[in-house]
Formats: sequence, structure tokens, C-alpha cells
Amino acid sequence: MLALLGYLMIIVFMVLLLKKKISPFAGLILVPLGFGFIVAAYMKVPMLDVFDWIYQGLYYQFNGTKVKTGVAPTITLLLFAILYFSIMLDVGLFDPLSKVLIKWAKGDPLRLCLATAAISMVVSLDGDGTTTVLIVTAAVLSLFKKMKMKQLYLAVLIAIPNSIMNLVPWSGPMARAMPVLNIGPKEFFVPLIPGMIGAIVLTVYMAYSYGKKERARLGYSSGSSIINDKDLENIITSINEDPEGLKAPKLLPFNFALTVLIMVLLILDVINGGILFLIGTAIAVIVNFKDPNLQQKRLTANGAEALGPVSLVFGAGVIMGILNGSGISSAMAQQIVSLLPANMGGYIPLLLALISLPGLFFLPNDAFYFGILPVIAPIAYSFGATPVDIGVASLMGQAVRFASPLVAFLYVLVDRTEVSFVDYQKEYLKWGIPSFFIQLVIAVLIGAIPVPFLY
Repeated sequence: MLALLGYLMIIVFMVLLLKKKISPFAGLILVPLGFGFIVAAYMKVPMLDVFDWIYQGLYYQFNGTKVKTGVAPTITLLLFAILYFSIMLDVGLFDPLSKVLIKWAKGDPLRLCLATAAISMVVSLDGDGTTTVLIVTAAVLSLFKKMKMKQLYLAVLIAIPNSIMNLVPWSGPMARAMPVLNIGPKEFFVPLIPGMIGAIVLTVYMAYSYGKKERARLGYSSGSSIINDKDLENIITSINEDPEGLKAPKLLPFNFALTVLIMVLLILDVINGGILFLIGTAIAVIVNFKDPNLQQKRLTANGAEALGPVSLVFGAGVIMGILNGSGISSAMAQQIVSLLPANMGGYIPLLLALISLPGLFFLPNDAFYFGILPVIAPIAYSFGATPVDIGVASLMGQAVRFASPLVAFLYVLVDRTEVSFVDYQKEYLKWGIPSFFIQLVIAVLIGAIPVPFLY
């Protein structure tokens, strides 16, 4: 009966979400809360136990002598990582790179494509697709137009790098998967790095391929330039624009060193990631903005960007707390495991990776990570898979996610680049699908996604 109630809860949540009858935040809280009361009545336990389950999902619970944390560490990491990188964008940390690459491109379609991919990769570090679109198009769209290059290529040169950097620990997918699987950023992120490097190599080849095609189409000859120096100066001037007076070029070395230090310590897992970005944000805001009132204004302004993802993680704590605390998760896992052939159990992470390809194209992130992942994960554990195995597998489909019509910022992308969504989808998938298989194969080869017959 518990397993049946679990299935019903997930079905109700996904139907309401897909039919747009409820927001993800409200659905993640109210649907499991309602089913939690039903489960409590069925189990004949006090209704107030439901709130204990939620508390455990949000903060912590004791498993014997061990403490199992809830979503609070993930919330800290997500909130302050977004705030930190938003401040770095405010003060122009990435502006010098953009200017150097644009000057380096200097009217050569091949160089411009490579430069665009590089700028997209770096700016995508903040984990927000809309911000990346606005910054990159502001930097290079006018160049593409003046050189009469295909703006469809620009759209893909922004989206493919963004899909790769969408795997950083403070991104939306990671923020959803970490609390569901109860794993930290370092153990989750490190196994993804080799696949990300493989996808970056593909991105460089993609940019090179686009550049060669545009050279041939536009009749470009080596050593010449399709635009003049005045056009380049105007583009550089637009990057330097600072109407709010926030940019701090003199503090560039400090901001760069602070960012590198945080990233190194994050990967080495020397200090908890949330604490790292919490301290880093405090240092960044004090050093870059001397006026305390301005410090508060920037935190408030940039906090709006973090509110959506953070609220969803709170919702994840509610649904995971009720699934685990009530015993629904264990009941569902046991029921499904009893139906699976024993020799298939070891392949669940690989099957999840393959399912994520269509799953993350046709479903919202919330439906996939909060509806499907909590069901599959306990089943995989019973066959020896680890939370990291399942986490890595669940992220593979992000390679094609940015061709889905369910991703809101893509409409900003096609509007800014002035291309049709269908044309963009077709072009994106030419590279997104190979990126998926490159990341999947690398994950299998390094053992991040276990495949029994290989070991």
C-alpha cells in the first residue's frame, strides 16, 4: 500500500506540473504534504509526524550513530555561488577576456566562432542561461551582423557551452540531484569533469567547423578583415559601458585570484562548498563595493536571481523528507526490485543515463529529478550502485536539454539571435546528441557509470 501511495503521489505531482496547474515550488510542497497526511492515517501514526519527516528532509536526521543531512547544505551552496558569480559579473571580471578574444578575432569568421565559444564557456560559470545569453550577445552579436555571419551559429555557440557548464555544482540540475541523492558537490562534480572536457573538445571542433564554413561562404582570405577598426572599437566601448558604476578594473587581479582559490578549494573538498561561497561572497562584496548601502543593494538585486532555484531545493527537502521518513521510498524500491531480473540490476545506472536523453528533453527538470530519480535511486542502491553513480547518470541527458521547448531562456536566445526555434533545435541536436554520447562513453570508461560486463 505504501508503494501504491508513492506512485500516486509522483503521478499527481507530474500531471499537475505538466498540465501547468501548479508551480514546481508549490507542487513540491503541497502534494507530498497531502499524501504525507494520508500515509500517516494509513500507518496510524500522529499527524504531527509528517512535520518531523519534513524537518528531516530539510535539515538532518539520525541514522543510528550517524547524522544524515537534508537539503540545507545544498541551499547554502546554491545561494552563495549564484550571489558570488553575479557580483563577479557586476564588477566586470570577465570583461578583459571578452575584449581580448574580440580583438583577437578581428574580422576572421573562424577566430570569431572560437572566441564566441570561449566567452560562452566562461560566462556560463554563473549557472544562469539568461545571463549568459544577454552578456554574450551584447559582446558579439553586432560583430556577427556586421560580418554577415549566420546568427544560427551564434545561438548554438552560446547554448552548447552553456549546456556543458550547466553541470557545475551550483547549477539547476545539480541543485535538484544533490538533495535527492544526499551527496556533496565535490564527490558529485569530480567524476563529471572528464566528460565535460570531452564535450569541450567537441565544442572547439564545432566552433572550428562553423568558422571554416563561414570563411568559405563569405569569401574570407587569410590576413584580411571583414570589418574595420572603428567597428571593433564600438564593440569594445559597449563592453566597457557601466551605467551603474559597478565595474572595478583595478581589482581584477584580486577578483581573479579569489575566484581561482575558491574553485580549487571546492574541487579539493578542503572546505565545504557552501561555506566557501558564503565567505567568498562576503569578501567580494566588501572589497568591490566600499559603500555599505551599495553592498546591500547588490546582494538584494542579485538575490532575486537565486530565489527561484533556492525555493525549489526547499521543496525538494519536503518531498524527500516525506518519501524517506514515511517509508514510501523503501517500499517502492522493494516492490520494483522484486520485479527486476537479478542480472539486470547492475545496469540501472546505464539505463538511467539512456532514459535521461528523452526524459530531459520531454520533461521539466523538476519532474525528472523529483519524480523519476527518487524512484530509481533506491532500486539501483539495492543492486550495489552508489548515489554518485546514479547522480552522474542522471545528468547525462543535460547535453540535449537545451533543445527542449520547456527551457524558458531558450526563447530569449532565439529572440536575441533572431532565428526560428525549430531551426535552432535542429542545429543544436547535431552537436548535442554527439556531446551526450561522448560524455556517456567517458563516464563508462572511467567507471563513473558502472557497466558490469566491463569490469
